Parts: sequence; C-alpha cells; structure tokens
Amino acid sequence: MQRWFALALVILTVQPAFAATWDEHNKAGLAALHDGNLEEAEKEFSACRRQAEKSGARYGNFATTLINQGLLYDKKDNVAESEKDYKEALGIYEKSFGKDAIQVSNALNGLADLYRHQKRYPEAAPLYLRAKQIREKVAPDHPDYADTLNGLADVYRKTGKNADAAILYTKVLDIRKKAFGANHPKTAKSLENLASAYTASGKIDMAEPVYENLVATRESLGGLEDPKVAQALEDMATALTKNGKYKKAESRYKRALAIREKNAKADPAALANCLTGYSALLRKTGLNDEAAKMEARAKKPAGK
Repeated sequence: MQRWFALALVILTVQPAFAATWDEHNKAGLAALHDGNLEEAEKEFSACRRQAEKSGARYGNFATTLINQGLLYDKKDNVAESEKDYKEALGIYEKSFGKDAIQVSNALNGLADLYRHQKRYPEAAPLYLRAKQIREKVAPDHPDYADTLNGLADVYRKTGKNADAAILYTKVLDIRKKAFGANHPKTAKSLENLASAYTASGKIDMAEPVYENLVATRESLGGLEDPKVAQALEDMATALTKNGKYKKAESRYKRALAIREKNAKADPAALANCLTGYSALLRKTGLNDEAAKMEARAKKPAGK
C-alpha cells in the first residue's frame, strides 16, 4: 500500500512538468503559422487562450493571444473572427496602457492589415496612420515601424496615390536595409514596391536604378536562374518600354525569357506571359514576324 501511495505521489509531482506552458504553446503556434500549418496554429493558440484566461490579467498573454489569433484568422480569411480578436485586443490595450501605447499600435496595425487584405482601404488608412504616429515616436528605426509604413504605402498604391506611396516605400527600404541587410527578402520586396510605385507615377528614370538593384538582390538571394529574377527583369523591361528605351528593354526580356524557358514545365503560365510581353515590345520596334512567332509560342501548351 505504501509503495502504491508513494508511486501516486510521484505521478502527481511529475505530470505538471509535462504540461506545456503558454510560452511553449505560443512558440509552437507561431512556428506553425510561419510554416503555413493553419490548423496546427489554431490548435496551439486555442491552448494559449485557455491558459491565459486563467491568469485573470487581460493586458498580457491574453491580449497577445488575441493578436496572434487575429493574424491567424486573417490568413484563414475568417474576417469576422479576426476583426473581433483585433478589436478586443485594441480595447484591452487602450484601457490598460492608454491610447498612445506601443501595444495599441500592434492591434491597430493588425486590424489595418486585415482591412487592407479585404480591400477596405478607407478603413485601413486611418488605423495605419494612428499606428504610424505611435511607432515613429517610440522606435522610428524598428522593423515594426517599417511594416506600418509599408501597409500604408500599399493602401496609397491601391488608391492611386503613387507619389505618396513612393515616399513611404523609400523610408521602408532604408529601415529594412539597416535592420536586415541589403540581401534579405524583405529588402528585396521593398525594392520591388518602390520601383513599381515610381513606374506607376511615371518616374521611370527613378525606377530604373531601383530595378537594377532589385535584379542584383534577387540574383544574390536565389541564384541567376531564380524565377523571381525573371520577374524583376520583366517588370523592368515593361517600365523601360514605357520610357521608349527599347534596346534596354529587349536585353532584359532576353534574360528573363532564358530563365522562363528553363522553368517552363514548372510554370508554363509565366513563360507565356514573358513571351507575350516580349512580343509586344517587338511589335513596337517593327519586328512583327518575330513577334508573331512568340505569340504563337505563348498559346502552345508547355512542352508542345
């Protein structure tokens, strides 16, 4: 009897050690979210919420869980749940820390991202502006501030304010280069956004060196035959064509086409798009026969 009683005590003592903590569930949930395993992320964040609810305090782990769930439901396109979680977190932070607290900016930015993803731009813009005002005072060189500026710039792009977007993208690029280095995916994305904004606002001469930098960065990150290199070359060629720089545009299309042909089986649509863009350039330069051949190739299924 004493032996079994002692064993029971050992079991009761050991079991809590195997129970995952909020931090462990949160870490697992964020990792699953990063990997695109949304069901696993939801499971882990639900465990986070159950544990956080027991603590009583709402401004700590509970509100953080709401932010994470807001992001998760945004990715799952569950707008109602995402909006509910972000708004609840926002209310908790404003009540606990005041309306200008850095925690408030996290909820504002998440909610603005949700609205932007849903193309609800008039609702997203003021939220980004509030988050921007908070973050630029507290940490103007932090990547989170760059994320807010980037979201606001995307809203400006979608609403035709390309010149305003370019100003913000320039700042985003500067912050991300300092934070992550020149050869980083976020830096490359910032170059892509800035070049696109310049092109859309008709500032092709300003876009050209940014595109050149983008191509070099994509090559450094993914290699010379990376499809992202081809996309950067095609975007640059399109901009150069608009600016009447046909020879430069053709050289970029040639490089892009070589990459697309090597990846034709994996992405035949990308090859067709490249051929179509290239053929349009050839027609502008009077090479109609060559253009017609490319147009015919673009219509053929891959490998045919």
